[in-house]
Amino acid sequence: YAAGGGGGWGHFGMDQGPQGAYIPIFRRRSALPDLIDLYAPWFFSRSFIFFITIVEIGMQVVAMMVGHFFFDGALSKTNQLGGPSSLALRYMGAKYTPLIRDDFEYWRLVTPIFLHANIMHLAMNLFFLSQVGYTFELRWGSWQIALLFLLSGISGDMFSAIGNPEVDSVGASGGLFGLLGADIVYMYINWDFIPKPLAQCEMCIICGLLLLNAMSGGSSHTIDNYAHFGGFVGGAVASFSLVKLLRPEEEPRKDLYRKGGLIGTLAIWITFFLALYLSPYE
Repeated sequence: YAAGGGGGWGHFGMDQGPQGAYIPIFRRRSALPDLIDLYAPWFFSRSFIFFITIVEIGMQVVAMMVGHFFFDGALSKTNQLGGPSSLALRYMGAKYTPLIRDDFEYWRLVTPIFLHANIMHLAMNLFFLSQVGYTFELRWGSWQIALLFLLSGISGDMFSAIGNPEVDSVGASGGLFGLLGADIVYMYINWDFIPKPLAQCEMCIICGLLLLNAMSGGSSHTIDNYAHFGGFVGGAVASFSLVKLLRPEEEPRKDLYRKGGLIGTLAIWITFFLALYLSPYE
């Protein structure tokens, strides 16, 4: 596996391991790692993860400005954790199934990925993204992780549109869960080529994160579990076509993986539109 050298603020191609290699999910060099290693292991600025982080923060500012000028404030009294009202978020593009189905506003399957209900929601998702995102991007590539993040987010919104049709929903959580699903697939198809202690440790970490989120989701009505589950499924399926094989020359099923991921993703989209227009809700 690839091991980096130096501190957490190095330039891409110098401090980070070679793109496409196996890189440990958490980088620790001492008992007291530097701040960037704690918050964003394997950070590098010329990355999709850094770009999408800036976009998410910018969109939160825009949503709060819209709330301030056109609705009941940037920090609405109806939003206890610090953010605009649900009406402001719907105006900005929140997932709302009646508008998707009856008014054909399919873009509402995409825009929620870049919106968050409040400042706490944004902070938690960005912390989650920074903890694993840079590592995954170095492993799989920038275009691959961008596609996985977007396809997972859309898949999460599809599941949410069917499971929670009357609820306004926003957040990048579907994309984040999709990255976890993709990592499980990555570990599965490369299991024989990753040092076993690292592979076993990472699988425990990922499964622990999933279990923790499932438990917290079950205890709160404000968490969209349909989006989380849909993002996880969408990311896992698409990842068969997008994550890197560490030794492709030794994997006889590589073409099957690639075709299966594409077919599975198309199946999710087709099933969604069938369910959207054949479901009985008003």
